[in-house]
Amino acid sequence: MVAIGICIVAFLVSFLATRYALWAGVAAVFGWGYLYGIIRANVGSPVAQFVFDVAFAGLFLAAVTRPVNAIQRYRLRGLMPWVVCLIGWPTALLLVPSQHVLIQLVGWRGNVLFVPFILYGAMLSGRDLPMLAKSLAILNILVFIVAIAETILGVPVFYPFNAVDAIIYKSTDVIFDGENHYRIPGTFTHAAAYATCMVASMPLLLGALSLERAHSWGRYLLFAACGASAIGVFLAASRSEAAVLILMVAIMTASGRIGHLSWKGWVALVFGISILVALTPRMQRFFTLTQKGVITDRIHMSVNESIFDLIEEYPLGNGLGGGGTSVPYFLQDLVRDPVAMENEYARIVAEQGIPGLLVWVGFIIWLLTRRPPRKTDPWFMGKWLARLFCVISFATAPLGTGLLNAIPQTGMLLLFAGWIAAPEIDERIAAGAESSRRQPKLPVASTA
Repeated sequence: MVAIGICIVAFLVSFLATRYALWAGVAAVFGWGYLYGIIRANVGSPVAQFVFDVAFAGLFLAAVTRPVNAIQRYRLRGLMPWVVCLIGWPTALLLVPSQHVLIQLVGWRGNVLFVPFILYGAMLSGRDLPMLAKSLAILNILVFIVAIAETILGVPVFYPFNAVDAIIYKSTDVIFDGENHYRIPGTFTHAAAYATCMVASMPLLLGALSLERAHSWGRYLLFAACGASAIGVFLAASRSEAAVLILMVAIMTASGRIGHLSWKGWVALVFGISILVALTPRMQRFFTLTQKGVITDRIHMSVNESIFDLIEEYPLGNGLGGGGTSVPYFLQDLVRDPVAMENEYARIVAEQGIPGLLVWVGFIIWLLTRRPPRKTDPWFMGKWLARLFCVISFATAPLGTGLLNAIPQTGMLLLFAGWIAAPEIDERIAAGAESSRRQPKLPVASTA
């Protein structure tokens, strides 16, 4: 009953928030995504596995009943064919009984659930983005507080050992003082998800921070959230995400486009976090990237099987859910001939076959060849960081699975995809033109 109650609340909160504003609905769904890991670990019911799905259903239902203005229609025009293909092909595969019907439904959910975020990213206006950024800032600070508590009190206080959070208890490769320590998961399903979400939120946080006026409450909030998010990445001990974070900070610093944020404040933030990491052994796992063979061993582990062999064996896939999509523990026995490779593109082939892979590769190429933002765009830096995050995410997809079906980081990734792919338009001029078009015309007096 507790799990059902949480699902009902999740649906209502997301639905009502979206009816208020699209940015609020997206923020609400991300909020439930942040809580998803700790909820399912502590609520002993299979229903808890679907909290995020129910929250997304509230967002989707409210979004489709909201009117779409002319600006949004224009920004969606180029994205709609891709979204139709990305959803349509997996939906068509439901008619092919390659797997048990429940496994197919789980696989379908994993392959299409996040795709609508592409549209939501394109529909967000320049006025929506600061509010979404501040919402993520609050969420990141709250998660950081939990992460600090986990560091002090221990992860088992927050995550009782069970089947759904076993990966957390396997992540004890943070070594200092001669002992193994847990990687900090925050409120997420595991530490890697925590780190990825913190890095994924940075384009919005840094982009909004560069626009905030001095001494505004939003500036202090975003400043604190950037610091908390960066520290969270190092507490989660994800080496790859730490590298991405450092790259983002380096690009923003080198570009000099820190907007209204003073150089003294920016340097103090970067320097303070650097000193903290240098003095805290728990936060130094990313230094192992400099050790010989670490990167090459990781790549070899992920690509030691040929994706071409997989294509030859399963040209139309092994069925939705049969190629690596995360299946709830209580359904795993139903998977027929499971196929798994540490490669996201191989997962797409194993479930959607060659057509599915071609659609995704085509979309990624189309996305990354869109026109970059103009220097006059207020969100110039935010969009460039979002583009960088997309490039790195898609380029490193062969090194693991979960890029396109992870809660909630996949939603953030595809939200950025829609944001950077949508054509730029001066919203003030477009709104004025739309308003003039809708004004009733005065009757012209006859001269007869």
